Amino acid sequence: MDKYILAVGCSYTIGHDNVNNPIMTTLKHYELDSWPSWLGKLTNRTCVNYGKNGAGSFYMANKVYELVEKYKDKDFVVMVMWSGLHRYDMIKNDRWIHSGQKQFDFFKKKYIIYLYDNLNAYYHTILNMLNVQNFLKQKNIKYLFLTHRDILSEFYQKHEKVSYLEECIDWDNFYFHDGFKGCMEWCVENDFKLNESNHPYIEGYRKYAEHLYDVFNGKLL
Repeated sequence: MDKYILAVGCSYTIGHDNVNNPIMTTLKHYELDSWPSWLGKLTNRTCVNYGKNGAGSFYMANKVYELVEKYKDKDFVVMVMWSGLHRYDMIKNDRWIHSGQKQFDFFKKKYIIYLYDNLNAYYHTILNMLNVQNFLKQKNIKYLFLTHRDILSEFYQKHEKVSYLEECIDWDNFYFHDGFKGCMEWCVENDFKLNESNHPYIEGYRKYAEHLYDVFNGKLL
């Protein structure tokens, strides 16, 4: 039976903005230079990459639910690289709208005026993480959570209203680099430069995938 990596995240997951990977290329081309695809090659798994530029945690959660249903008869592991807390997603007319995408600047402006709040953004992110975690555990599905950069240390254990949710998170199923650091910090601290949009080049994605392989081969993959 074929084995799969079902990857969900933002531009860091799709491999957006590295030198040979311009914005308007197809999803198939994106996959060639992304960390999930390199990891798939290392583990002999087919990578199904549903990263999306500017996507937030609500989109990611729903995409996990859809992929699990679609691949329910396959052998797969789910990998989610959570993104910025202030990325707000919604569905309108059966279409995803993301405050993190330039084409939806009108939506972002309304979000900033009426909904922008650090605690609210952190609360919703933790809640989406918890919902996906419980969904996958209930179905006994192997998974790994990561972050594109440190999105948690500024808020973790600093808000009583969210503390009970933090205690429900299985932090053992997250992979962080030194504290709450993510892919961005790992690349920088291992001398893999970022481009002008603060995304790794191809070599950074590849080396990050090799690092994950060294850490999780035989345990998760």
